[in-house]
Amino acid sequence: MDKILKRYIFPIGILLVGSFIITFLTSNFSSIVSGNVYYFLVALMLFAFGVSLNNQRSRLKSFYWRHIIIILVLVLMFLYDLNVIEIKAFDFFRKYIVADTTIIKVFYVYFGWLFMEK
Repeated sequence: MDKILKRYIFPIGILLVGSFIITFLTSNFSSIVSGNVYYFLVALMLFAFGVSLNNQRSRLKSFYWRHIIIILVLVLMFLYDLNVIEIKAFDFFRKYIVADTTIIKVFYVYFGWLFMEK
């Protein structure tokens, strides 16, 4: 039962609880949760979902360089999506490779999974 809980119930629970909290905050506190804060909450929820997809439950014994690179790429993606910075490589990537904004959100999930991967 513990394996089923970790592998299936916990990731779905993150999506359900996260979407409930985001919907609750946007409907009741619409002046506080505007576009940028909303996008941050969605990106944070998707990253947490990606972390929960990894069923290898071992503690990080050391902080590798790839963790720093993943965090930097996530921050750059987030700032680029908010139009705070402009990066030519992301412009090319978004114009010619990415067909929908859903693909960008899938990258947040992928980086969350990759962050916890051994």
